[in-house]
Amino acid sequence: MACQNQPPIVASSPTPAPVSSAQNVYRNDRLEFEFRYPEKNFVVDPLTKVPPSEADAIATIEIWTKEHYQKLKAGAYEGGTEYPANVQVAIYQNPKKLDLQNWVQQNNRFAAPQQFKTTTIAGQTGITFQSSGLYEHEHIAFRSNDEITLITLSKTGYGNHDATYRTAFDQIIRTFKKI
Repeated sequence: MACQNQPPIVASSPTPAPVSSAQNVYRNDRLEFEFRYPEKNFVVDPLTKVPPSEADAIATIEIWTKEHYQKLKAGAYEGGTEYPANVQVAIYQNPKKLDLQNWVQQNNRFAAPQQFKTTTIAGQTGITFQSSGLYEHEHIAFRSNDEITLITLSKTGYGNHDATYRTAFDQIIRTFKKI
């Protein structure tokens, strides 16, 4: 999730629009969704990325604390330093129309996926699950047409960052909607 890979390919650059002094909204008309996130401590990376290592990825949007984002832009994580954990919203192709659990289990992106539970997000039935790897991850996924939307909280297990990112993750899940 948040480990350093090859530079991403830029697909578009929508900018979040302010909603109030307490929160922002990120809207992506091309991908047809929006969500709110806490303005005070967070920034949505304005570049929609397609990780080159994931053939079925359509786009990945990353949500960072302002502190981590400034360090990222200043090059603090270049040269092999691991990126900090964060929150991501990713859209994947699902041309085989696999159900969510089968898609997760057949995807190399997830190490040891477990604890699958049914949930509702954006008015649709989805699943929550966890996976391990460089970081511990909590995921929520739902399917629409031939695409899967995956919202992920990456956790390091130390410091205050997990709790800080959980705030953004929870708000994104509560306010995520297709447009």
